[in-house]
Amino acid sequence: MSSATATCENFAVQTHPVKAPDEEYFFEGAEKLLELWFCSSKTGPEGAGSLRSIPRDQIDAMLDIARCKILHSKHNESIDSYVLSESSLFISDNRVILKTCGTTRLLAALPVIMQLAGTYAGLDQVQSVYYSRKNFLRPDLQPSLHKNFDAEVEYLDSFFEDGHAYCLGSLKQDRWYLYTFHREVEFPAHKQPDHTLEILMSDLDEEVLHKFTRDFAVDGNDCFMRAGIDKIIPAGADVHDELFDPCGYSMNAYMNDTDQYATIHVTPEKEFSFASFETNQDLVCLYSQTRKVLQCFRPNKILMTVFANDISIKGKDAQQQLWDRELPGYRRTNVQFVRLETETLVYAHFVRKAPQDLTSSSDEDDGERSD
Repeated sequence: MSSATATCENFAVQTHPVKAPDEEYFFEGAEKLLELWFCSSKTGPEGAGSLRSIPRDQIDAMLDIARCKILHSKHNESIDSYVLSESSLFISDNRVILKTCGTTRLLAALPVIMQLAGTYAGLDQVQSVYYSRKNFLRPDLQPSLHKNFDAEVEYLDSFFEDGHAYCLGSLKQDRWYLYTFHREVEFPAHKQPDHTLEILMSDLDEEVLHKFTRDFAVDGNDCFMRAGIDKIIPAGADVHDELFDPCGYSMNAYMNDTDQYATIHVTPEKEFSFASFETNQDLVCLYSQTRKVLQCFRPNKILMTVFANDISIKGKDAQQQLWDRELPGYRRTNVQFVRLETETLVYAHFVRKAPQDLTSSSDEDDGERSD
């Protein structure tokens, strides 16, 4: 109500605007993740173009729709890597991975990505779709398209027939949503070993949080070294990262001469702390890498997924270890196996053990492998 004067008979009543208290600051660290694989319906694989042919200004316009922007980029002969204002974008010849946090409208960019793939790369068919996210802490703050998984599924179904939707984990705990679609194509690409490890971490150790602030590090590279990220990423990877002001951290890395990548994002505010790690690398053991990630961030809650196709030895090994054993210092509360259209998936949820439950065991001593 604006300031005004109301008169009732001989009495003047002065009214004043009442300012609502400022809403407490909140940022949704958990990302929405969209992975699209493209193919052409018109020619064999030798005649297909590359998604890397999409002009930069068209990528910028697509990201405007998703409500994020490119901060900086790096490229090798196989992949284009973009650090965004809200997470990451990777583009290779026939794959797009878009990962956005906060209140972004990721799925609103889907039809634009599909149009760009056809226009600039001649890739007019989506061969595979993977859309996933954990449950939001504040779904009420999300745009209408992302307020609940049912709405997201309905939107995705409007583009893809016979898609599949899953909810993994307990409805009373953190949980993980997944939508998949796969199209059988006339000219399938040569099958390569493929896997993806994703670790979603919340309620991080307070001693870790300050390492991702401007009070601790001067820039992304300083944070990369001093916070211990350098111990996680395989040697020789090409890295570019961003330390936000006053806090927050994003990093992309790719393995030279391949389209293998790793990405890390950190929301370090204590009230809603969150960090994510994702990779498809095959240079080091994924179980060993997982332990290094947890040693760096020391979260109280972990949600992990491992995708693997049938010929990925590294992925199958990581799935088996995730299925068979606990992580040192954590109690596994949930583990599930899903056979998808073209690969398998293992999901697991862990919580940190209480101090009285932390006892030494052979599992904690002999679990790490160096292959």
